[in-house]
Amino acid sequence: MEPSELARVAQRLTGSPDPGAWACQEIHDPIPSATIGIWRVRGAGWSVVLKVVGRGPGRHPNWRAGAGVDHWYYWRREADAYESGLLSSLTGGLRPPACYLVAERADGSVALWLEDLASLSPATGWAPERYRMAARHLGRAQGAFASGTQPLPDAPWLSRNWLRAYLHPRDVDMGLLEESRAWDTELARRWLPAELGPALAALRASQEEFLGALDATPRTLCHLDLHPANLFGDPAPAGMGAGDATVLIDWSFVGIGATGEDAGNLVPDAVLDFHVGPGDIDGLYQAVAAGYLAGLRDAGWDGPPELVELAMRAAIAAKYAWIAPAMLRAALEGRETLNRRPVAESFAAWAPVVRFLLRCGAEARRLLAAS
Repeated sequence: MEPSELARVAQRLTGSPDPGAWACQEIHDPIPSATIGIWRVRGAGWSVVLKVVGRGPGRHPNWRAGAGVDHWYYWRREADAYESGLLSSLTGGLRPPACYLVAERADGSVALWLEDLASLSPATGWAPERYRMAARHLGRAQGAFASGTQPLPDAPWLSRNWLRAYLHPRDVDMGLLEESRAWDTELARRWLPAELGPALAALRASQEEFLGALDATPRTLCHLDLHPANLFGDPAPAGMGAGDATVLIDWSFVGIGATGEDAGNLVPDAVLDFHVGPGDIDGLYQAVAAGYLAGLRDAGWDGPPELVELAMRAAIAAKYAWIAPAMLRAALEGRETLNRRPVAESFAAWAPVVRFLLRCGAEARRLLAAS
């Protein structure tokens, strides 16, 4: 803990640089290399979250940060976003956590002292209607940029073409779709019948077409990791009614992307990480899509609803084509866990998502053909 940083944060929160007695607890053991650690720091009557980012060695091949501002995982992007004030310009009920201090450290890392959201409701326990509300807040915020009400930012550290870069290292298992042995495990036979193979290969083959559809969609400011663990409901912000704001954390990938891209991302992630049951995925999609379009309309965006539908479906179909091959790899190698759950439990939850992905791909192709 850096005493000078703590004193500055205490001054802001309590009016005195003396924090008094305080305690620190690690609350997240990160895999991504740009996040060194996250802690909750508490004192008498105050609590903050300390997030330290830096260029670490990397502990996972898919999550290695880069030094250049044009890297999809530029290590300092979140700190730049808070320092620039860009996140504070969000409108329509979507906001970032308050940032009390961005501090450069002697070792080259950067400390972010942020609002503690422990008292708010995390999306990991939300009902579909609260997802709908969050999607509407997102639509309002992004619609302001898509409609031109707010100028689109152009800072060099903002990510661009993020999804293409994210997808590049995730093709490693695609070849398994063509291997009969991959489909011949007990898990695959139960949950992923081999007849899905050609459709899954076609989904991957259409990836560039889906990405092209996103490229043709109006640009907006995107979070690019819209995941339930990053969303919180604010019960009474600024004296407004219950649930009138959504707080969005972890802006490590923030950049310029497609209208609809973030909204699409939220749906599979909610099921793949076990926050929404797989049987509810279509209902969740409808709630998010309806809320998002309503938010865009609130913000004055008057484009065709089919464009939003295409962007959401294309984003889903493009981003998650690697899921089924990853399942085949886990079964083939006899792994005991997948995504930190027993492998059989993950297969049961993920198999319906695979079919949902295929439906999204088919619908995206239909919309492209009709456009």
